[in-house]
Amino acid sequence: MFEWEASRSAEHAGGFETVGLYASLPTDPPPKDARVYDFFKACGYNYLEFCEAGFRSRPDLLPEYYKDMSSAIRLAHDKGFRVGIVLLAGMEQWTGPDSTLGAHFPGVFSPRDKTKLIERFAHLRHAVSQLRDADVFVFLPGDPGGDPEGHSTLEDCMSFCRQVQEIVKQQAPAATFILNLWAIAQWEGFPSPSSLRFWEQEIKLSRAGVAAPGLLGPSRGVAFPLHNYYRSLALSRYSRAGLTPEPYPTAQEIETLRKRAVGPLLGWPYFLVDEADDGFVKPNNHESGGQSSCETRYIRALVDRGRRLGLDGLVANAIFREAESLNIYAFGQMCRSAELTPERLIDQYAGFVADEKTRGVLGRVLRYIENHSNWQNSLPVEYRLKDFDLPHALSAPVVLDLLARVKPRVQPTIPLLEPPSVYLGRLKRRLEAIAAGHIGGTSG
Repeated sequence: MFEWEASRSAEHAGGFETVGLYASLPTDPPPKDARVYDFFKACGYNYLEFCEAGFRSRPDLLPEYYKDMSSAIRLAHDKGFRVGIVLLAGMEQWTGPDSTLGAHFPGVFSPRDKTKLIERFAHLRHAVSQLRDADVFVFLPGDPGGDPEGHSTLEDCMSFCRQVQEIVKQQAPAATFILNLWAIAQWEGFPSPSSLRFWEQEIKLSRAGVAAPGLLGPSRGVAFPLHNYYRSLALSRYSRAGLTPEPYPTAQEIETLRKRAVGPLLGWPYFLVDEADDGFVKPNNHESGGQSSCETRYIRALVDRGRRLGLDGLVANAIFREAESLNIYAFGQMCRSAELTPERLIDQYAGFVADEKTRGVLGRVLRYIENHSNWQNSLPVEYRLKDFDLPHALSAPVVLDLLARVKPRVQPTIPLLEPPSVYLGRLKRRLEAIAAGHIGGTSG
């Protein structure tokens, strides 16, 4: 169980009580290498989320799938992490004929199809019972969720949420339930996230959802995507319309939920750590197979925002682990310390990768890469942060020459995911992309 109240008084004095990573998508099983967990721990994380993806496997293969997932939960527990299992809403169950474990996405269904709905509840009940050793179950009502034809309602969504909450209560009574408001906008009219309507509706339905009677309370918390505070796709829709995004949640709304004893209250900023907003940011990690970036200024700003809101913690995304190891480290460390600046963080990480004589050179290289980040270039100009000051004007070819002078550290002082020389090779490829003009853009 989460000990929310015991540590809450300490949270506002410095770091968050929950520093989390969504570390396993439906397409990416939880890490099996114990060294990955050692790296996460060194970064400052104490909570990991794994997505339940049994819907991708034939029913006769599910025992093997849940055996693997249970092993991952045990490994994470052994390494000192709390574990949350992410449950998706509108997924149909794969039934074959392919026998490959976890090979297929069978598709989505409408919650207005009662037969399909009953089937989904049965599969969710089985999943929770098999994974009941998890500390938390996180329910995402959207993406996929709602009726693709646009006929579902918020009440349909709340009914679905209550059913899942009851399943968790029955099958894993010691676990915490969290309603993650991600893509809740899909439940009325199924708007496109490329439309302003989607983002305005996300706030409207989120407010209505957290106010729904009997849904939230002690050990029944909520995770906020925080889109209007940071996500370039959302901010671009408002900017294009000449509007200022409505902040959600506000500090007052968080305090109101706290007075209702709702907890935990988490932020879930999925897209910042690894530039993976594949429907909008170009190029992105899905297209490139992993591109090392540096977003410490934006991570610092978002973590500070979460602290000012009064959240209990934040959960980042960590799928492209090796490529985005610096950002993963930055997010964890900044959630732990309110005083850690982007400059200090970069210099710290440079010292893990480069030897003592060249760590300063690597720090300059990383600052240059951050000044040319795809994420920054995907933001409307008015939401971009000031670039790092560099000693003199630098070009990508000059920075490539600087990088060539960096000597990899022989014995890193934290357990890195890959040898420093490999990471330096990733930075070289990123600089080559910048030199070629691939500095980022959007799909429109």
